[in-house]
Amino acid sequence: MPGMIRELYENQEELGFLSMENYFGLRTTVMITYWRSKEDLLAYSRGQKHLTAWKNFNRKIGDTNAVGVYHETYVVPQGYYEAIYGNMPVYGLAKASGHMPVTAEVRTAKKRLRTGVK
Repeated sequence: MPGMIRELYENQEELGFLSMENYFGLRTTVMITYWRSKEDLLAYSRGQKHLTAWKNFNRKIGDTNAVGVYHETYVVPQGYYEAIYGNMPVYGLAKASGHMPVTAEVRTAKKRLRTGVK
């Protein structure tokens, strides 16, 4: 896995990878990745590093109950989402797609979504 993450960050523009967040809990690890497009994500999923990592994982874990995996993909067109962060560093969608402060002109969600503020 670390090889894949390094590859993503070292080749962001070429791969269409924007950013990622990790969460580590007692029994759960979550990785959220942000991509420029669905096509970029699908192309990377068929790439050598990802396929090698996936084959190694399946060889080691296989169909055992040792590790559970779930995968969700959402395609959200630009301008159809918002991410509000209060008293936080730039994070998540804001880190992946750009941060814009909330001003008087876009103080409400209705105004932000209409103007495409993320």
